[in-house]
Amino acid sequence: MFPSPRANPTDRTTKRRGRIVAAVLVVCLAAIVGRLFQLQIVQHASWAAAAASMQERTIELPPRRGSIVDRDGELLAFDVKAMAIAVDGINANQPDTLAQILAEELRLAIHEVRDLVDRASYFTWIDRRVDIETARRIERRADEAGAYGLVFIDTWKRCYPQGSLASNVLGFVGTDGEGLEGIELAFDEHLRGEPRRVRVLEGGDGRAYDVDVIEEGRPGNDLVLTLDAALQFICEEEIDAGVSRFRANGGMIVVLDPETGAVLAMAQDKTYDLNRFWSSTAEARRNLAVTHLFEPGSSFKVFTGLAALEAGAVSVGDTFNGNDGISVFGHVMHNADNVSYGTVTFAQIIEDSINTGMIRVAQRLGEEPLHAMLVDLGFGRPTGVDLPGEVGGILRDVGDWSGLALASTSIGQSVAVTGIQLARAVAAVANGGSLVRPHVSLADDARDGQDVVASVASSGACTTMRELMVRVVESGTGTLAAVDGFQIAGKTGTAQKAIPGRGYVDGKYTSLFAGILTAGNPEYVILVVLDEVKTTPVGGGSTAGPIFRETASRLARQELVIPTVAY
Repeated sequence: MFPSPRANPTDRTTKRRGRIVAAVLVVCLAAIVGRLFQLQIVQHASWAAAAASMQERTIELPPRRGSIVDRDGELLAFDVKAMAIAVDGINANQPDTLAQILAEELRLAIHEVRDLVDRASYFTWIDRRVDIETARRIERRADEAGAYGLVFIDTWKRCYPQGSLASNVLGFVGTDGEGLEGIELAFDEHLRGEPRRVRVLEGGDGRAYDVDVIEEGRPGNDLVLTLDAALQFICEEEIDAGVSRFRANGGMIVVLDPETGAVLAMAQDKTYDLNRFWSSTAEARRNLAVTHLFEPGSSFKVFTGLAALEAGAVSVGDTFNGNDGISVFGHVMHNADNVSYGTVTFAQIIEDSINTGMIRVAQRLGEEPLHAMLVDLGFGRPTGVDLPGEVGGILRDVGDWSGLALASTSIGQSVAVTGIQLARAVAAVANGGSLVRPHVSLADDARDGQDVVASVASSGACTTMRELMVRVVESGTGTLAAVDGFQIAGKTGTAQKAIPGRGYVDGKYTSLFAGILTAGNPEYVILVVLDEVKTTPVGGGSTAGPIFRETASRLARQELVIPTVAY
């Protein structure tokens, strides 16, 4: 029998070490498996989101915005295809090169572009309205330079093919495709549609590998305006020439359809290029017809006279004292140039614009009936025209009238109106007594569609007033507004301007003329307003009147209005 061999100490040590190593490996494997479980199962959602945040971007882009056209379908605003460009500032491999290319092609300051490119962000907008040709040139130059990090996304860009035409009415859209001023703002919801959502997939090398459309969005609705581009062009030319000729601070022309309140033209001398709106000033962008307040002067005699006729307080042949100087509560009020006319008829008061005679008419009429007519005609409150920024004017409550208010209001002092208010009130005289709501849109879903707001005067009173206004143009203060071949009903106005803290100031006037083409068949109301003419005489008949004549003559030819009188 053989003795059993003795255990080798070295073998025991080796086995022990093996068991320790195995245990360590098991522990490490368990830790790895546990960590993998934690990362892939427990924390999967958070890590997937973190990866997506570095690789994916979900972006909202404006859809194709609806086009804006005039009443004849002439394009005034529309969208063209463009490219939006962004940069991945973290993964861009040659930021200086990209900044140089972008600055040169987009004509931006190099330091501004570098600030954008150097941002510690995976996605920074550079320009969201780049024309296709420029975008492709940028992409080609970046590829040739081996510079990565730019992201290109298809989008739309607003274009205004008529440049500055009707700029103060149309307004413009901003970077996000939202209307910021004018019609673009007023009808933004109608025009803008639903945004398009896209997912951009980027690699760690700064390249955009895929642009996937998540939601197509919905294009905006087109908008048809009451404006006539041809008439707008005529009015803008004439008011610009008139402001220059009479060295005025500014001026405007408003053309209304008296039956419907449709705004056919709304022009002024100060305009701006809609395709470069960012280079304009707030003053140049202001729409004077709805924001500029002025005293209407003698043009208001039409409405004082209408109130008196409607109330039966006067007839055409009634006579009044037309001599210069009438004392009202200790204050003497005068005729223009202090002219005395003697005994005059009501018709002569309108024809020659006699202040003292009209004050006496108003005194016969009384405060309440005059104030009620002015309220009915819409003075002292916004007209509701579908344009932003409209102001309501100034017409104090009759209970707050001073002893001078009846006299001053009757001749267009101590009240303030806008161009659209005054044109609408004249339209009521033109159409036989209906107050219409002025509007620039023909889309029923973009406005309430109601044209006539109220009946404010009888057809008979309005007809009589138009006949008296014809005399203004044929033989009164408005002879320079006469248009060959057409019978015009009109009224001049010259209002001395009041300066806060100084009262009425010599040498500062608003000069205007409001006319109806034609008196017998009113199709157009045309209002011309000039601010502070520097030539003499300053009267509306001598300044705004000739501008009306040229505008109405061209309008009649453009619209093929049939002449009503021989010439």
